[in-house]
Amino acid sequence: MAPSSVLIVLVGLVSLSLSSEIVPPLYRYDDYDRCRQGNDHTTTGVYCFVKVVFEEDRDPFDSPRIISDFRRNLLDWGVCVEECQRELKDVSLEDRQRLFEPKFPINFTYIFPADFWDHYLDPFNARYDELINVCVNNRLERNYTLDRHAYSEIEYCTSKDELGSARRTPHWLMSTFYAIMLIIFIPMVGSNVLEWLGFDRIKDHIIVSSFSVKRNWDRLTQQSKSELYREFGYLEGLRVFMNLWVMATHIIMFVGYMPMGNPEFAENLMKNPLMIDVSTASIVSVQIFLAIGGLLVTNAVLMYVDQKHEFDFNLIRGSFIHRLIRIAPLDYFFILWSIVVPDLLGIQVGPVGYKMITQEQARCRKMWWTNVLFLNNLPAFSGERCNIQSWYLAADLQLFLVAMLLLATCCKYPKHASSVLWTSVVIAVAIPIGNIHMYELESSVPAMLSNLQFFFMYQPWFNHIYAPGYSNFNCYLAGVVVGYLYHQHKHRKLNFVDSLLFKVLKMARIPMLLLAFVPTFIFYQYEIPRSSWLTLIHSVLYRNAAVIVASVTFVDCFQKPQGVVRRFLASKALTSLGKLTYSLYLVHVPVFRLISNWFSPMPEVEFWFVVWILPLLCSFILVAVIAYFCIEQPCGLLLKHFFFKRL
Repeated sequence: MAPSSVLIVLVGLVSLSLSSEIVPPLYRYDDYDRCRQGNDHTTTGVYCFVKVVFEEDRDPFDSPRIISDFRRNLLDWGVCVEECQRELKDVSLEDRQRLFEPKFPINFTYIFPADFWDHYLDPFNARYDELINVCVNNRLERNYTLDRHAYSEIEYCTSKDELGSARRTPHWLMSTFYAIMLIIFIPMVGSNVLEWLGFDRIKDHIIVSSFSVKRNWDRLTQQSKSELYREFGYLEGLRVFMNLWVMATHIIMFVGYMPMGNPEFAENLMKNPLMIDVSTASIVSVQIFLAIGGLLVTNAVLMYVDQKHEFDFNLIRGSFIHRLIRIAPLDYFFILWSIVVPDLLGIQVGPVGYKMITQEQARCRKMWWTNVLFLNNLPAFSGERCNIQSWYLAADLQLFLVAMLLLATCCKYPKHASSVLWTSVVIAVAIPIGNIHMYELESSVPAMLSNLQFFFMYQPWFNHIYAPGYSNFNCYLAGVVVGYLYHQHKHRKLNFVDSLLFKVLKMARIPMLLLAFVPTFIFYQYEIPRSSWLTLIHSVLYRNAAVIVASVTFVDCFQKPQGVVRRFLASKALTSLGKLTYSLYLVHVPVFRLISNWFSPMPEVEFWFVVWILPLLCSFILVAVIAYFCIEQPCGLLLKHFFFKRL
């Protein structure tokens, strides 16, 4: 998150130090470690994560107004079976029957899908389903004096006997993971030893060259001297700060996703109009990332066409292979990592780790193939996603292919290039607006704490507007247009000084941003119908204002000499960090999931929690550097050599 955003969060947190307690608590966890130890004579150390649902006459979330609160009728509890057995020991059969609450119709997603566990839960449900249902209602009556009962459903259980053995990772997957680690470790050590010893006949071998830390450090810190770098080198530095913003935002979201001791604190925080605007503005970082991608691809293609004097369709094939070589090895490694990590040596998953690691393992065991095929961002595969942050990789790859076809058309029919681009702009703007109208969605990303239960995976706005490549076509296309304009400007075919549209857009940059992001809180405070004209108009601004402003700024930059800001962004340190952005983006979520496993359940979130952002970012960078030197760069060089017979 940007420094100003962090400051706003701090001020908001301090101002909300007093908040009313939610009763019954949304999160309640029996002592996990003591329960798992158990008593060898009376229990199997069974600990179950349970969803507790209250029936309501009217769903408070069924409203035109965006409700930012948690669901008060959905509780997330951890229950020790032994404690339940002890508590119900003296409860009569008549009271047990009274306390039992059968399932009633529930109109929202409230539980992790049971089919992701296959048949693992069957013995737990058979033995403890009714016991836990009665136990929870007994606690609600005894501890919180509630006269209404709730339906309780087991989401997942652990035990220390044979009941818990069915969920272990298959041996062949564990063996594959350790084999890959060994395959990486041996050439990594061997290559650098040979590099250090200086054997002339071996040091230039492709394996030694690819795994050499010294040479990869030189590649990382080397600055290009090309004309394209001189014009757009600052984009690498810009990507660094956009990436830091994304990671800081994800950290804050994960804090809201974890079971916290004072969820009412987060609720009061999200009632602040300024916090709503800041939260919903986080989409800007993704939009600019996509625009930069479109700009760089377009410049690379048009420079190639200038040299060859024609568009070679083999360029699409070669560029596609290059992109897969860049992103696939590290992406596929962390898919496997997410599947095996709960069963690695030294990993003991606790209550927080269940939500962060065990659930992720189940998702990846079922949905890994959507990630491998880069389809995991499409609505057809919405719901439980493996490595949810990798939706961006799928969207970027899809948009890359569309952009290549679009550029091929422009190069094939240069006289009609302007018409093709304008038509594409209209289509790119219309697609998300049409979806918002058809599905009656919100005009902006709904910052709803209730959606954090499943990390927005079941949120219609996320599935239809945020993640699909076609809904982000406007962002990528903006970069394509800027790249095309730069090419025309370089060949003196365009004069922006005389362009009335460009002058108007330059002057309108600040007003557009204000109109796009400041009024967002209104939809949280007033009942504005989702299909209204106000919603559609705001969605047009919200989806396009930041992209237009960024594009106009990029165009303005390549007409003027570099100033202090661009020189800073194009500095050696930031351009080198820019080469790490892919590794950093991909590793930060798995690393945070692993770190959070050691968090105690239900921490009290106060204003000081933002101080954790800096050490967490440092840990992400450290792992990203390791991933870059051990996987991304060596695999990329080896695969390029294999496919293209060159380094």
